[in-house]
Amino acid sequence: MSVIRSASVVMLGLGLLLAGLASAEGFTPAKSAEQSVIEGVEQVLTVVEKYNSGSAGDRQAYLDEVAEVLEPLIGYTVIVSRIMGDTLQTATNEQKLRFLDVFKRSMINTYAGGLYNFGAYDVRLVPDQDSEENTVRNTRVRLEAVSPQGQRYPMIQSVYYSQASDGWKMQNVIFNGINLGVTFKTQFDQIYREQGGDLDATIDEWERITAESYETSQFQ
Repeated sequence: MSVIRSASVVMLGLGLLLAGLASAEGFTPAKSAEQSVIEGVEQVLTVVEKYNSGSAGDRQAYLDEVAEVLEPLIGYTVIVSRIMGDTLQTATNEQKLRFLDVFKRSMINTYAGGLYNFGAYDVRLVPDQDSEENTVRNTRVRLEAVSPQGQRYPMIQSVYYSQASDGWKMQNVIFNGINLGVTFKTQFDQIYREQGGDLDATIDEWERITAESYETSQFQ
């Protein structure tokens, strides 16, 4: 049932963040989106290699290190606002912040688990043929993960430039045809319907699924 598990192969500051996005138009960042993304991937893969070698710590320590790397790289508030959709308008600040916290953990678990399983892969940038369509609000960075046997898996990271934090932040990932943003949105809407439109119960269920996914994750 869990779309979160299958995806593994805000609001208090949202207004300021969106204002930062608007003022970034026409601004040329010091670092390109491609450079930012590949550096972020390499940082995470360095952590993966460390724990794959069996020379350090446990699973929680691994997740904590990945979370630290991802914190400045992922636009959690933007992603969560899209997942919540119309419910964002009626949610209390407490509900928004609680779901943000729960979602962060599910995102980290999904991303960390996926990259752990691809620790031996080579991740490369792929030239974007449609680069003229990229803006500071949405730039697509194309990559591919290449297995030791030569299989290639396409990945697209959509990022935006946040002038407030002076960096590119990920707002979506499509890996081998799986759109993570759509997957999370579908998950939320399904749970919300099943819980009869009760947002607190929806967040409770998301948290339960996140914990269940954590317990069954195939990484140390």
